[in-house]
Amino acid sequence: MIALDFDALGSGGLAHYDPQFVRALATGLQGKLLLAEPMGRHTTLRLGGPADYLVIPRHLQDIRHALRLFREAGIPVKCLGNGSNLLVSDQGFRGAVIKLTPGFNQIHFNAQGVMVGAGARLATVVEAAAVAGWSGLESTVGIPGTMGGAIVTNAGTDTGAVGDLVTEALLLDENGNQISWQNQELSYGYRSSALAGTRLVVLSARLALRPATTAEVRAKMDRLRIKRSSRQPLGCRTAGSTFKNPPGEMAAGKLLDRAGAKGKCIGDAMVSTKHANFIINRGKATAADVRRLMDWMQELVFTVYGLWLESEIECMGEW
Repeated sequence: MIALDFDALGSGGLAHYDPQFVRALATGLQGKLLLAEPMGRHTTLRLGGPADYLVIPRHLQDIRHALRLFREAGIPVKCLGNGSNLLVSDQGFRGAVIKLTPGFNQIHFNAQGVMVGAGARLATVVEAAAVAGWSGLESTVGIPGTMGGAIVTNAGTDTGAVGDLVTEALLLDENGNQISWQNQELSYGYRSSALAGTRLVVLSARLALRPATTAEVRAKMDRLRIKRSSRQPLGCRTAGSTFKNPPGEMAAGKLLDRAGAKGKCIGDAMVSTKHANFIINRGKATAADVRRLMDWMQELVFTVYGLWLESEIECMGEW
């Protein structure tokens, strides 16, 4: 973080910052504004160079204010939750990041299910649902993301996906207008939705859940947690699954395993020996290490099977 010393902006290492723009941006926010903020502090891989701007909004007006100024200045914007499924370049991101955590994390249960904010962590939501006696979100156990990212990517596992539960998503367009999309408009598919690639900001979503006892929900959570911890490198620095499963083919992890990917290292980035579709930052990896390892994994599977794996990890920044 660089302190907002307006007198220092526009000179030295901060020469590319316009003091007048930064002042206008900062004075209109009730949340936080960080300059040249290392993205390794905000991703599950703990990797990534600095983003020019990082805004942590306190409320909706902060997002509207930031989006308007960034749009007028022609500065690209990326919305962020927990930073899973994201690889930020070592050179960073010449743009702005709006991080919806820890704000926008409301969870409200009603007779139909739950209304949940985009910044709420999936682990927190599924635990709250268990306490309140609602079932349906257990399939997200072990997924390190937030509800906003899960809604955009249709995050899930072999036991279900978030898109199966979403009935409505509340969105903000680039002009600051709130709009609502119903499930059919979201066009959910395998790890995809109509939101991907748009400039819409997910604010919250309504999910349809099923009544259940807390004991029933916890029992299912425990079963899935044990299953995943035995197969996946939970607790390690990863971005989650590296590649999507090819349609109609063997799962990506099995393809990589049988092709001999497990344990392969480039720098301090390593293909997990527990699950070949996970890359682990062993502590000193660079984003370039991870990117090169991803390329190697794709080429390996293509050489052995003639299949080109599609990345589930978004690569962001200057490469």
